[in-house]
Amino acid sequence: SLLLLLLFAKADAGRQQRKGIHGVCSLSLERDAALCCPMLAIRGAAAMCTCRAVVAKNGEELKIFAHFLLLPQDLRASVTGYAATTPPDMSTKRIQLFASPRSLSTALMYSFAQRPDTHVVDEPLYAYHLGLNPSIYRPYRDQLMAAQSADGAAVVRDVLMGPCDKPVAFYKNIGKQMVGLDWSFLKECYSVILVRNPVHVIAKFSEKAEADLDETGLPMLVQILCYLHKHSAKVCVVDADVLAARPEAVLRDLCRFVDIPFVDSMLHWQAGPKPYDGLWASHWYGSTHRSTGFDASESRQSQVPTDLMPLVTAAYPFYMLLKTHAIASKVVTGSDTIEDHGLQLPRLPDERNRNILVWVGDGLCPREYAAMSVFDSSVQGGDAVWEGVRVYGGRIFHLDQHLRRLFASAKAMAFENVPSAEFITNAIRATLKANGMTDGAHMRLTLSRGEKTTSSMNPKFNVYGCRLIVLAEWKPVEGAATYDNSKGVRLVTAANRRNPPQCVDSKIHHCNLINNILPKIQANVANAADAIMLDTEGFVSETNATNLFCVRSGVLVTPLAEFCLPGITRATVMEIARAAGIAVEERRVSLFEFHTADEVFTTGTMGELTPVTEIDGRQIGNGERGPVTKTIQELFRARTQTEGVPI
Repeated sequence: SLLLLLLFAKADAGRQQRKGIHGVCSLSLERDAALCCPMLAIRGAAAMCTCRAVVAKNGEELKIFAHFLLLPQDLRASVTGYAATTPPDMSTKRIQLFASPRSLSTALMYSFAQRPDTHVVDEPLYAYHLGLNPSIYRPYRDQLMAAQSADGAAVVRDVLMGPCDKPVAFYKNIGKQMVGLDWSFLKECYSVILVRNPVHVIAKFSEKAEADLDETGLPMLVQILCYLHKHSAKVCVVDADVLAARPEAVLRDLCRFVDIPFVDSMLHWQAGPKPYDGLWASHWYGSTHRSTGFDASESRQSQVPTDLMPLVTAAYPFYMLLKTHAIASKVVTGSDTIEDHGLQLPRLPDERNRNILVWVGDGLCPREYAAMSVFDSSVQGGDAVWEGVRVYGGRIFHLDQHLRRLFASAKAMAFENVPSAEFITNAIRATLKANGMTDGAHMRLTLSRGEKTTSSMNPKFNVYGCRLIVLAEWKPVEGAATYDNSKGVRLVTAANRRNPPQCVDSKIHHCNLINNILPKIQANVANAADAIMLDTEGFVSETNATNLFCVRSGVLVTPLAEFCLPGITRATVMEIARAAGIAVEERRVSLFEFHTADEVFTTGTMGELTPVTEIDGRQIGNGERGPVTKTIQELFRARTQTEGVPI
């Protein structure tokens, strides 16, 4: 799932031979491309690429300056591969932490040090890293180089994979310290990638660190994650901000990943220096020495200097890529199941939807990356229109009717730069084909007024044109929770009234659904499937989600489409009924007529035709699906098997 853009640069052959030469090259990048800075092999010399500025915005091409450090020949001997002289002790579970700077890595090390079964080691590759980078100034450089081995392969062999007298070994590493090493030893370890929002990291760069993309550590962490995934190694990602906010949840997930028990002592430690601190601790660990645990209340944000904002923009795609894989990143409330009017459902009703592709704007993206800008009109004020569309037997049912209504709603809302029917149809087909959906799928098409230049309800600030979402999910009619089309469902009457045309015309299929959501909440409280909504004069309009029909003395009756959406399934049902010789009436219908009807059913794209067996505690008919309902259901289903636009 990791799609990386590899940027290759050419360096002058003569300059490569000179020791410690720094070359500069310019690269360009299209908007929103994820920038990767891999280790490059340039004519035999190891190289590391760091970026100093930024990505294109709104179609403009900006320059990205890549800074290459070409390692001298005499250092290449020290970046040899890992070759264990003796097999490592596999009885010890080895946790290799790879962190970006200022990411609570020391706090996480302190946390694991509280476990009686765990041995911790603080940055054993630090001297190796400084040896590869002689230009880096550290006041403790000489002391560190004397105390710690600068032979990376030896450190891997003797420390990271060396003897350990405890069941668990925790090694804190900074990601960029892995440059030039043979990573194959990671296949025998539990790797943990600790990442932090670059906004929080870069804001403090002016204090102690050089401001460049390499210093964020994010490109190297992405490389490590790619390597581990490629080799099916054990790896998990931790977001430092989530760790600070919900330490117990993250630590429990982390212990589960390593297959060790969580212990409460991991949440707290004594303030002050620790015997296992690296000798550089007095220069870097001040705030951590003052801490006694993970503290989300501690101020973590400083002003980001204007000149560093391009670096934030360049670093952020790497962070988002890593964050997507983070454990405990979403707070899940309640139990492992969701109860919906008496039915117990898993949190994700259909596991196939865990890895779907979604069309957003101009193309497809994985579910975890499907998002709209906070400046989008749909976010700013529900300023968008939508349609629900079903797929049956390789055909998109009633696509033309749905597109006509979508465009009518967009026109009523005065949308500008609306995409064409051809563009939307192609986007729908591309989405369905990419997901392999030919049957039992439901799509939600959303057309937003688009992104604004600033937060406002004023459409004048919508200068980029409309934005399309095609969200296709596996949702067979029979598996839709709200719609049991055999046994039927219960309804209650909502206290809220349906919007009249003089307020907001319900014929506009818009995304500002609060008038529907409040009645749905009432239905949930009453343990009913949905809620009937009345108009401002007390006549039945529709439910919060569907149109309504009742059968009285063999006549099919439905409310006028004055206070409700004139549904496409509603129109199809009336056409089918008339063709079958069933009398149909559209008129104002009172709640009394629904309470005392022979049959009642709802209609909608999601659930097709759903029998209603009870309204407000009153049994409808004999409490079962009626014969007229069943007949129209069968005729409707027959149509779905033969009509529609081919995918």
